[in-house]
Amino acid sequence: MKNNTKIIYMAVLAIMIWVGLVIQFYISTEKYLSQGRTFGGAIVQLLSYFTIQNNLLIAVALTLLLLKPLSSWGRFFSSPSVLTALSLYITIVCLVYQIVLRREHTQHGLFKFCDEILHTLSPPLFVFFWLRFVDKGKLAWSKAFNWLIYPLIYFIYIIARGAITGYYPYSFIDGTKLTYGQIAVNFFFLLLTFLVLGMAFIGLSQLQKKS
Repeated sequence: MKNNTKIIYMAVLAIMIWVGLVIQFYISTEKYLSQGRTFGGAIVQLLSYFTIQNNLLIAVALTLLLLKPLSSWGRFFSSPSVLTALSLYITIVCLVYQIVLRREHTQHGLFKFCDEILHTLSPPLFVFFWLRFVDKGKLAWSKAFNWLIYPLIYFIYIIARGAITGYYPYSFIDGTKLTYGQIAVNFFFLLLTFLVLGMAFIGLSQLQKKS
């Protein structure tokens, strides 16, 4: 019974995120093309958002766990460390949007619909999946430091790309409005948040294991 509940939950969550992503890509690509960007440039711009990357990773993970759990990628995404990292990253997506970015944008129609799916609904729903259904094993505290590698690489990419193109996905790392010193300070505190929350996830997993 629990396994059936898990499968249904994963399927519904995966479909919801895929719907949000497909619609977001369609409406955003159309908008970027109307602004004079190329199709390739529009896709790269979309994939440069941490929100899009992590919702896409979760959608792929859930789909593979449902359809190809024994494949090499299925086994990769079934790892407790990988699923915990995804929970951490999508939690950061939610917190940054709700605390910093929501007040900067007023979305309407399908843009608002996708915003709510990708920023407000998918994060807590995936974290609930992690809490309820994932066998977390014994995660080492050092994993919290390993999980910083991805956001660090992402930050380097965004700054390098922004310096070349002038496009930055988020206001708190926007090189056209902030100095590199201000950006470095913002990212330092964001990285510290990744670390603290990563340790919180590990601590929670260990508490659940004991209970």
